[in-house]
Amino acid sequence: MGWVEKKTIEGLPYYYDAASDEITWETPEELMTREEIENNKGEWTWIPDQHELWVPARRVETKGDGSVICLTEENKKITIPKSREVTGPGGRKMKVDFWPLKRSSLLHSEEDLVMLDELNEAVILNNLRARYKDDLLYTWVGAARSVLVAVNPYKRLPLYGNDQIDLYRAPPPNTKLEPHVFDIANDSFNSMLFGTRTSNQSVLISGESGAGKTVATKQCLSFLARISGSERNVEERVIAANPLLEAFGNAQTIRNNNSSRFGKYIKIYFDPSQRVITAADIDNYLLEKARLVYQQKGERNFHVMYQLTKAGEYGLGAPQNYRYTNQSGLFDAKDIDDLEEYDGVQAAMDELGFSSEEKDFAFTVAAGILNLGNSEFSGKKEKGNVMGSVLKSKQPVNEAARLFGVAEADLEKVMNYRSISVRGKTAVIPLDPENARGSCDSLSMAIYGRLFNWLVRKVNASLQGDAKDSKSVYIGILDIFGFEIFEQNSFEQLCINYANEKLQQQFNRTTFKEEEALYVSEGIKFTHVEFIDNQQVLDMIEQPPRGILPMLDDECLVPEGSDTKFINKVEETHAKNPKFQTDVHRKLNDSFNFEIDHYAGVVNYNADGFMVKNRDNMFFDQYVLCSRSSHALMQELFPKGKGNINNVSQSKQFRGQLTELMDSLAKTESRYIRCIKPNAQQVSDKFESPLVVDQLRYSGVFEAVEIRRQGYPFRLRYNQFACKYSCVNGNYSYRTAAKDYKKRCQEIIDSAKDDFTECVFGKTMVLYRTKEHRTLTLRRELALETIIPKCQAVMRGHLPREMKRRCYKCQDEIAEALRVANDIDLLTEAIENVEPTIGPHYMKLFPGVMPTNLERAKRHREALQRWVDLEAVLTRLNAVEEPSQGELDEMQAALAEAKTILDVPRTSVQQKQYDKALVQVHYMDIKLTDAFLQSNGNRYDNLSKYKGLRDIMDYAKGKKAQETMCVWQKAKCKKTLTPIEDKEVQKVAKKLNEQILMYAELKKNPDPNGAALEFLRTAMESDALKDEAYCLLIKMTSQVPEEQQQSGFKCWDLLGAVITNFIPSNRDLELITIMHFRGAPGGLQQNYLSAFHETKYADEVRPNVNNLMAAINSTKNAGRTRYSVRA
Repeated sequence: MGWVEKKTIEGLPYYYDAASDEITWETPEELMTREEIENNKGEWTWIPDQHELWVPARRVETKGDGSVICLTEENKKITIPKSREVTGPGGRKMKVDFWPLKRSSLLHSEEDLVMLDELNEAVILNNLRARYKDDLLYTWVGAARSVLVAVNPYKRLPLYGNDQIDLYRAPPPNTKLEPHVFDIANDSFNSMLFGTRTSNQSVLISGESGAGKTVATKQCLSFLARISGSERNVEERVIAANPLLEAFGNAQTIRNNNSSRFGKYIKIYFDPSQRVITAADIDNYLLEKARLVYQQKGERNFHVMYQLTKAGEYGLGAPQNYRYTNQSGLFDAKDIDDLEEYDGVQAAMDELGFSSEEKDFAFTVAAGILNLGNSEFSGKKEKGNVMGSVLKSKQPVNEAARLFGVAEADLEKVMNYRSISVRGKTAVIPLDPENARGSCDSLSMAIYGRLFNWLVRKVNASLQGDAKDSKSVYIGILDIFGFEIFEQNSFEQLCINYANEKLQQQFNRTTFKEEEALYVSEGIKFTHVEFIDNQQVLDMIEQPPRGILPMLDDECLVPEGSDTKFINKVEETHAKNPKFQTDVHRKLNDSFNFEIDHYAGVVNYNADGFMVKNRDNMFFDQYVLCSRSSHALMQELFPKGKGNINNVSQSKQFRGQLTELMDSLAKTESRYIRCIKPNAQQVSDKFESPLVVDQLRYSGVFEAVEIRRQGYPFRLRYNQFACKYSCVNGNYSYRTAAKDYKKRCQEIIDSAKDDFTECVFGKTMVLYRTKEHRTLTLRRELALETIIPKCQAVMRGHLPREMKRRCYKCQDEIAEALRVANDIDLLTEAIENVEPTIGPHYMKLFPGVMPTNLERAKRHREALQRWVDLEAVLTRLNAVEEPSQGELDEMQAALAEAKTILDVPRTSVQQKQYDKALVQVHYMDIKLTDAFLQSNGNRYDNLSKYKGLRDIMDYAKGKKAQETMCVWQKAKCKKTLTPIEDKEVQKVAKKLNEQILMYAELKKNPDPNGAALEFLRTAMESDALKDEAYCLLIKMTSQVPEEQQQSGFKCWDLLGAVITNFIPSNRDLELITIMHFRGAPGGLQQNYLSAFHETKYADEVRPNVNNLMAAINSTKNAGRTRYSVRA
């Protein structure tokens, strides 16, 4: 048979040779085209490229000088020198190790980097690039699903929203979903509730500016909010806090138009029993306050400054008018509408419960800072020939003082002078223009930093929701700046990279510790793997007293301290440290530069300005001034009595926060999202390989993959492995017991035709690597190809039989309820049991298949329910004896309701109830009609008052003819009394008039009775003819002349015959007829009325159009009946 191509459930191709029982992911040569065979010849490897960094190439020739000639896929020859060192993009030095490459591996990408055939920088990069081109943004690092690589697409994709959240929360069976940030959130949520380890979880999101950290954080929050929710909408307020914190803490940088310039750790607290969010809080780290007073070209201050200036609020002008917003020359951020964002910030503050006063305070302070920044100073000689300073203009300071709620003169003074206390004596020292400028900026930064912390506290107060207690568990989401390497790296980058060193160490130690702990617990022999320990770098940065940051703090306390002295001391202290380096000519060049060899690479720092940026201090006088502000909230920022507390440096604050953060993270189970920026331009569909590789290195992804790959990345408990892979050996009959899982697993491995000797058996699980996992997966796919059709065949027989059984069970229950007939509860229970008895899966498999008597049962239940409603209506009707007019109206409405309820199917028992009720209802109808006519009879006592008559001018032109339109006349009517549109019906209606005249012997006819019977038959053809017949007979029995009484009596007889056959279709004509009965001859008024009621309320009227006298006598002899109301 040879090799054949097959497909996995996911649609991936693999290949099988039935003759040899071989199986592989690689395309066999006999299935390749000639071109594919030719292309696969030779030794394929990876070589450097100026654009893609690494590209596939084939080794063609090794020359005598040791250099190697390679041929790329585009048939371009590249020479790799003997040294194997090549200059790559941007002048970077690249070592060519000739990593082996299976060219077929380029045909598809892996969703897990650990699953790659080979492990090297080029393969990982190529895999991420291929997935990015297919809009597959997320990739796992290891089967444990604790590390996720996320590449920013810079475009909207249908990967989010509630539908996607629901999909990842509860994936359909046998459906493989692509990796997603929702997986991280979902696994964290499940581990928090059901995990065997510590309940608290953390998600560490890192990446450089513009890589998508903030978006990833929002997606995690959205997922948790969707699947849990809370009674007090805590999750909505967490999301609502983003616009506010971004306004005051984000800014446009060269790399990102909405870059977070602070780190935040969001804790979402849950009630584990109710599984709902109960509270949240946010910890903020290292706000880049220096940005407030200085921005380099192409960057902006914090967003809020431009929102306020563009809105023209608080007396502010355009951003070009303020020193703190005009230094870079950039006033508009790409894709950001500052005015629209300002509205969003205010809406967020409203949602978070900020009062109007608090909102106004936050913006007032920001506006005050902008004005304060416009202060300009010139020199002024003080006593002792000391250089002091004076304001060039007091306007900015005065405006700032007004907004801060402090005295103008006092604010001016604390910028031009500072006071110091020595041994109880206070001295006032003037500041020269340069130091006054620094004093002004320090005050601005101090106020803004405290304002930002106050905003975070206010947000946290809003997020408390239900009180946290000892039973609460949480998921922490850390959104923090990634490793940074710029052309110019300063104090901020050192702090950021120091934090990333700590986090990388935590990741490395946790990962290795977990791996080794697993191997120890499983009793597996393993070789201890040495991971890159960056403790030496961390000690050099943080360890007192010789650490770089502690030394910086000390230098800031020395009166004559300077950046020059600081870098000299650092160089002297760490000169022999292999992780530290400075240029040997640094002092000659007056350079402040030094290098640190971080885990992510060497970073060159410039110490110029370190001391200014590290000092987070405001002069004592400045603190006191702010604490005495007339604004209560400003006093809250600067509590009285604390102005003499020593200022804590930026680095010391940050080290303390970082220590607390690491301690907190150590008590959680952590997962990681490594965010990657695909290009510097932040545009879609562009993948810059050099930039991506740098970020992968900075974020520790390469190291994470190596850690996973060196161990056993795949592990299953014995019961899981046995259940999943027992099928891989085809028809092999296992000798071990099915539930002796460990022995069964051993037999699966031993009886397999493939080499699984690298699989390791621990105490509770089987552990194996990528090669074994691939083979096991293929064998299982092959087995399923045989097993699934057999299972399908079995199920195709079983499912219909089971469906039939369930339907019959439901039918029997319904039949019993129908037999009882009038037990609505029993019938309802039988109907409601149908869906649970059949089950949702069977209903989906067999749509429309239901018990045959279900619809009948539903109709019968509806009839029973309508009868219950009817009885309530009848009870109300029968309670009324002498109704008022209002009650009459109400009864009339009730009667109309009763009529709609009466027309329902009924059993024999119900028929008797129905008949009784029918008499009651009809009696009430007659009673209401009689009462109505007693009050309104004058509106119906003459045919001329019938609104359904033809217009009199249309009926006749002559006065005499008009006068006789509604009373007896001997002559034939030229037109019908009622307006009949249909001409054919008009002709028939005119015959009715002739037939009456014939029967009344006013017109010759040999057979008067025959004419009367024909009259009855003709009138019953339509409602229009019935109404015309009644009008004609009422006319012919009204105002009959004395000499024509005999013809009048005959017309009354004919009216009696009509009554026994039909009544008028129009309600007004019906009332006129009833009133007309009062003129019936021979005292037969009640007889006519009773006969009329019998016809109106009869269940079925049997026409009597063949025996005229019988019809006439039926009315004359009617007498009083069950429907009679009055004589």
